[in-house]
Amino acid sequence: MKLLDTMVFVSALNPDERHHRTASAHLKSLRSAQDVYVPTSTLTELDIAMRNNGYTRSEIYETWQALAPMIGRKLMATTPTAHQMAAMLRLGGMQYFDSLITALALERKAIVITRDPEITKRVKTEW
Repeated sequence: MKLLDTMVFVSALNPDERHHRTASAHLKSLRSAQDVYVPTSTLTELDIAMRNNGYTRSEIYETWQALAPMIGRKLMATTPTAHQMAAMLRLGGMQYFDSLITALALERKAIVITRDPEITKRVKTEW
């Protein structure tokens, strides 16, 4: 099982980003039969990132309108147990959203698709 980190979406949404092509391929993997999912926490982090980076309400709406069919039912809920584990990871200095996807990956024995070095220290990752 693989979980897509927020940076996949951020890179895929920005055609000028140097990892755009690879990130776009990871997003397209959601449509295949592969065992690839988007954590619910990733959706929240992406929404916050768009708001904090100057996207207008209209742009945010259009982005979600484009992403929704691609994501479909390929969601993975962050469980109470994952939240508990994430709280422990934050005691060790990990950032909030990084701790959530890391805890979910540990719980599900999943690989995280990311370039984030803090996540890479704790779980198996790919890019």
